[in-house]
Amino acid sequence: MLLVVITKAQNIKQPFLEKTNQSSIGGDAISVSFAYAYNFNKNAIFGIQTQFGAGIRVLINNPTFNHLSDQSDGPHKCKRRSVTPIHFEILKFQLFYRKTISKYFYLDVGPHASLGIGTLEANAGGTSLGIELSGYYTSKNFFIGLRFQGSYVFVEYFKNYNNNYFGLFLTPFVLGLNF
Repeated sequence: MLLVVITKAQNIKQPFLEKTNQSSIGGDAISVSFAYAYNFNKNAIFGIQTQFGAGIRVLINNPTFNHLSDQSDGPHKCKRRSVTPIHFEILKFQLFYRKTISKYFYLDVGPHASLGIGTLEANAGGTSLGIELSGYYTSKNFFIGLRFQGSYVFVEYFKNYNNNYFGLFLTPFVLGLNF
């Protein structure tokens, strides 16, 4: 009987947030991300994340930019969300600090750099640099969460009109596996 109890105790899996090496595969829309974090101690978990595909970010503020159209001579001021509220990240790299809030909830925060695309009319593509805050609920090997980004977007199209802007973005649904 004692042998059965000892064997059962050894088979209990360590919770994900207590592991020294924490790896995750996640996704939103049609993108895939991989994250690795190293648990130095309870208050010092650091990691990296890369993302490939078409990650959807919804613009939640409304910066002004110069819009070109066939109906006007030259650019005119336009609110970005009226043209395109959704932006796509094709490639993203992030360094992060992970804070465990509870046994099932954690936050990742850190700088990121990404390459995005947009339509020529929307003038939305470009490189983004900023800070990302992600919140995740984890149960067993699965997680669900969302991401907020504050990014300065360097627009590639029509550089002579200086359409760079600061955007606040939300990725409302992220799903994945922890291992």
